[in-house]
Amino acid sequence: MPKDMSSSTESVAVTNNESPTAMATPPVAECDMCSKIIQVFSGPIYPGTEDKPIQVVKLGNVGELLAVNCPHANWLRDIEYLNGPIPRYETHDLLFHRWAKDQQGSVGVCFNTSGFNVWNMTLNFELVYRPEVPEHPGTVRLLDGSWLDMDLVKEWPSRCNKLHGSMCDQTIGNVPPYSPRLLIDVIQGCVTECQETRPRFITLSYTWGESKNLRITKSNLEEMQKPGVLRSKNITMQLPATILDVIELTGVLGVRWLWVDSLCIPQDDDEVLKRELAAMHRIYATSFLTIVAADGGDAEYGLRGLRGISKPRAIKQMIEPLSQGEKVVFWPWNKSNDQVEYGLRYRHRMWTSQEYHFSKRRLIFENGQATWQCNHTEWTEDHVYNPEHEKLQKKPPESYIGHDAYLKLPSLNRLSALVEIFNTKTLRYGEDVYNAFSGYNAHLNSIFPHGLVYGLPQLFFDIALCWKPSGLVQRRTVSARYTGDPLRTGLPSWSWMGWKGQTNFPGDVEGEIDVFSETGFTEAITDWYAMEFPGSCQKQPIHSRWSHCRNAPPGSLAELWRCEEFKPPAMYDTRSDSNLDDADSMPKELPGHIYHAHLGDNPIPATRWSLPASRWYPIPLNSDESDTSQAELHNEFQYLWCQTHRAYFTITQDIVVQDMDEKFHLLKDQSGVTVGALRLHDENDAKLFQQETRVELIAIAKGWTIVLSCYGAYQSESETQTEPEVEDEETAKHSSDNKKEMSEDIDDGLQMEESEIPANQKGEVIPWMQEWEEAKKHKQDCYHVLWIEWKNGVAYRKCSGFVLEEEWDKVAEVSRVDITLG
Repeated sequence: MPKDMSSSTESVAVTNNESPTAMATPPVAECDMCSKIIQVFSGPIYPGTEDKPIQVVKLGNVGELLAVNCPHANWLRDIEYLNGPIPRYETHDLLFHRWAKDQQGSVGVCFNTSGFNVWNMTLNFELVYRPEVPEHPGTVRLLDGSWLDMDLVKEWPSRCNKLHGSMCDQTIGNVPPYSPRLLIDVIQGCVTECQETRPRFITLSYTWGESKNLRITKSNLEEMQKPGVLRSKNITMQLPATILDVIELTGVLGVRWLWVDSLCIPQDDDEVLKRELAAMHRIYATSFLTIVAADGGDAEYGLRGLRGISKPRAIKQMIEPLSQGEKVVFWPWNKSNDQVEYGLRYRHRMWTSQEYHFSKRRLIFENGQATWQCNHTEWTEDHVYNPEHEKLQKKPPESYIGHDAYLKLPSLNRLSALVEIFNTKTLRYGEDVYNAFSGYNAHLNSIFPHGLVYGLPQLFFDIALCWKPSGLVQRRTVSARYTGDPLRTGLPSWSWMGWKGQTNFPGDVEGEIDVFSETGFTEAITDWYAMEFPGSCQKQPIHSRWSHCRNAPPGSLAELWRCEEFKPPAMYDTRSDSNLDDADSMPKELPGHIYHAHLGDNPIPATRWSLPASRWYPIPLNSDESDTSQAELHNEFQYLWCQTHRAYFTITQDIVVQDMDEKFHLLKDQSGVTVGALRLHDENDAKLFQQETRVELIAIAKGWTIVLSCYGAYQSESETQTEPEVEDEETAKHSSDNKKEMSEDIDDGLQMEESEIPANQKGEVIPWMQEWEEAKKHKQDCYHVLWIEWKNGVAYRKCSGFVLEEEWDKVAEVSRVDITLG
């Protein structure tokens, strides 16, 4: 029996954690509803299909289930549904459903309100494991509310090594190893210069917060290298609980060496600090294991629940009873206010983002529990180890963070996903944003030819310059502690790094497959250069090659890409979620060819799950698989220069929208004709447009847009609010009719037919070329533009947008103008 199952905490009675309703009703021998739930959990995990991703079982009428003398009746009566109370609750049928390849399930009700079918469900739950029952199907362990199972925590590293071997030694993107200059020797109790060539060390990822945190400096380095100093009262009083706890835990795990930033990087040694900050991702990638302290508001919180080391934890599992002595545990959707705050402190910090992503193994302390993550799987303290479930838990990579071959290919779409999440995270000192991204930057330089310039890939530079916000963003500024050159703050207006908030790059529909966007880019119109200072004579060219590649003859870059004729499908299925067949996400002109990448002897198949390995035109690739290649333009180059065309238009209060996060303010010419639109960054800018305002725009690239042809007029919330409708008898009758339609897809017994919810939503199949021609009609030729404002001879980006090509050509200045962007 695996150690998880035999652990002492498996059979601990957790009566304090059980709800009053769980103890109120004595269990009965048999219950049809409970038996169905238990049998579903006893069967194999539903594998699912593309059109039927959910397994559904009818449990019975709610009113009848509440009348049964069974423990489930109490919690079923009082349980909260995620979308609020259900009208006429007891008249509906209760359904059990489980997503494909998922151990969890939930119960819910499908009803009709205001003419729409609504599916309202509970939190997900799982069956509790009973070690006294042979081959019990339960998956959840009952936990000690105060202390972790240390035997389990100590066993995870050895289990990973035994089952996964060298696979979990692989670093993200084959990042080369790095040996930090200083490490903590937990046996000697001091900081030391490790003499081992490849030391096996643990890293700590945590938040400093406002806690006391002794930091190593050039002045105290000698003192901190004395054996036993980290156990002396004078030093322990200056160290936060998280660092004290991780030193002890490292020893318990049988590892001698530990790396903690505040104790292993002299904070006043600028040369060492710069070098180790640039190598931060390599330090975490090289370490054997990263201990993630995600709980707590700061480093004083500690690693709670380690008996003999730290303070006790305080957790409570949501346990509810079924018949036959069985129990289920519900997983909370909303955490407590403290947990939300603590989670945001770690999960929403820029510095910890790359520490987390580049770690190949993680021991995570979060929400009072311990979790193990490695390259292959995830194990949690509250789950029984099951090799079959492990196969289903393997997760896809996050944007560029993974091991799959196609992640070696440049993709603006994947980079956008990384930037979108990263730029929402918090940063105490705005001027640190470049350094906080430096680990990602070094890794991405090995993927994108010529690397990145302030987070924008040179290969797609014109497109990337037109990055856009999701919602509103604010200008990022330096902190009060900044004493550097005001002309070189590291926060250029033209980069997303110069702004706080959710940002992303335009979808590269003309190049990438499986991408949808309201705009496309077809031709570069200028050359870009980077400078260290405004007016500098030394201008470094930016190697934006996408436009050249797009216009290259078929079969180009044959050594890197296999070219084949593109044959459009005959029909288009609107139910398909693959954009490879989606006419709306195609280039404006029908491609004649499609290109499939191969790296060396390893072809990358163009499957639905690796569509970024295929493109509509080929692009250059980096042959160097390590991240040792350096970008040609370092962070001193924060000014851009180009010669391009300029035009003036009037921006208005008129808005068109796709959703509330994508508001476009319309641009008009002197005659009042709509000619384009801008995506504002800052809500303060909108206040300028109480009266129509003339703005200066510069052209960045040619392309197309569907915004003016497809987006609708914006309505404020006050205009769209309506009184909620309550389900009346007529609506209830309609709901009953819909339930009859669903009955063909939901089984009363345990055949467990699969069904989509609601089941009466059907797609249709239409001629593909007809759909593509219709989509093309909406794509209007345009110039992608930036709105700029001038200060001391330097232009600063205000936002991005577009102007219809025909209208731009009418009014744009004939001669190009010199533009320095700061």
